[in-house]
Parts: sequence; structure tokens; C-alpha cells
Amino acid sequence: MNQENIVVITGGASGIGLSSTNRFLKEGYEVIIIDIDKKAGKKLEKDLKSKGYTLIFKHCNISSYQQVKEVFKSLKNDNKTPNVLVNSAGISPGLNMLHKYPVDEWHKAIEINLNGTFYSCREFLKLAINKKIKSGAIVNVASIMGVRASGAQASYAASKHAVVGLTKSIGIEYAPLNIRANAVGPGVIDTPMNTELMKDEKIMQFLLSRIPNNRVATPDEVANLIFFLASPEASYITGSYYPVDGGYLAT
Repeated sequence: MNQENIVVITGGASGIGLSSTNRFLKEGYEVIIIDIDKKAGKKLEKDLKSKGYTLIFKHCNISSYQQVKEVFKSLKNDNKTPNVLVNSAGISPGLNMLHKYPVDEWHKAIEINLNGTFYSCREFLKLAINKKIKSGAIVNVASIMGVRASGAQASYAASKHAVVGLTKSIGIEYAPLNIRANAVGPGVIDTPMNTELMKDEKIMQFLLSRIPNNRVATPDEVANLIFFLASPEASYITGSYYPVDGGYLAT
């Protein structure tokens, strides 16, 4: 397998990560999934391999630097050099006013959404430089809350704002090495993470009233942009943020 066709996707067993996994596989990539859900990851690996796709599942908690480091060390040992990284793993914490916000919940959001993204980017870049790849791309999944905020979502907004800033910094720093970095900002997407939210009719009516397209997006619609930004067709695009929000941020 040509190293130019290997992608690592964190959170690749569900939601936007799963749609990204399917899209890259259909485009002929070898996909390496990093996910904390061992059962879902193993099942996905088995199902897709039976269909002839090249997929490897790595069980990993991305909030653990040691675990992320071990995953990329195993890739190096197996002589697999990905040139694309998609960071899709993340959580949407519960709503609460800041003075009431549980400290452990704050740390959990930062550790998964921000630190996990940093760990994966760090190890991907280290491996890419070690193997002297000719070109590379990182796509980080942020959120519309990466550039805007709302009440009771301080930890989520803080972590996603930081992901956007991290992405821009990587884009600047690694441009001379022909490694690009961009972030996408999903709005309300029909994923397992939003299942409970979408059951609340009042909340959904409020959200849809602020979305010009008047609907939620499918994870495939986000994966389409992720694939484009990772592909050679986006060779002059780096250090940027792109919303997928049905016009939400334009209002």
C-alpha cells in the first residue's frame, strides 16, 4: 500500500468519524481507526474487511498521551506511514453555568477535545517528519462553537476555540514541509452524540429557527468536506477554518 493512501481517523467508529472512514475507504485509502469504543471498532473492522476494504482498528483513549504514543509507535514498527490525519474524536459536555460547572467535567472536555487532538497531531507530525513524507494533511473537527459561544457551554466552546487556534498554528508552522492543517466547524449534525438533543422538540425548533437551511446535516455532508481538505485538490488551503452549518454563522 502506497503511503500516500493511508489515513488515521480518531473517533472513526461513529458519527462524523465513521462517515469519514467510509468516504476514505471508497476513495481507495487504507484507513486506521483510533477509537475508545472497542466493541464498535472491532465490529467495524470485521465488517469492512469482509467487503474487501483495508481497515485497521486501534483501541485507544485519546485523552491518554501514552496510549496515543503507543498507537503511532506501532504504526512506525509496522512500516505504515500515514500522510493524512483526521481528528474526529470528541465529546459534547452537559450544559451548566460556569460557577456551577463540575471541575472534573471541565477537565474531561479539555482532555478529550483539545489534548487528544494535540496528542494525535504531535505524534502524526513526528512520524511524518521521521519518514520524510512528501506531503501531508491534518483535518481537525472543531465546531461552530470554535468561533462562536453560547451560555452554559463554556468548556465545549473553550476546547473547540482552542482546536481552531491549534490548527492555524500547525498550518503556519508546517507549511514549509508541505504538511497542511485545516479545521471544519460542524453545526447541528445527526450523529449519536446529538441523539438526545434532537429528541427535544423545543430545542430543535429553536436551533432550526437559526439555521437558514432549516434542517440538520448528515455526517456524510461533513465527511465530504473533510475528504476534500485532505485531498491534493486542496493543495493551497492551509491554516483555515470551514463551517458546515447550513448558514448558522452567517446569521
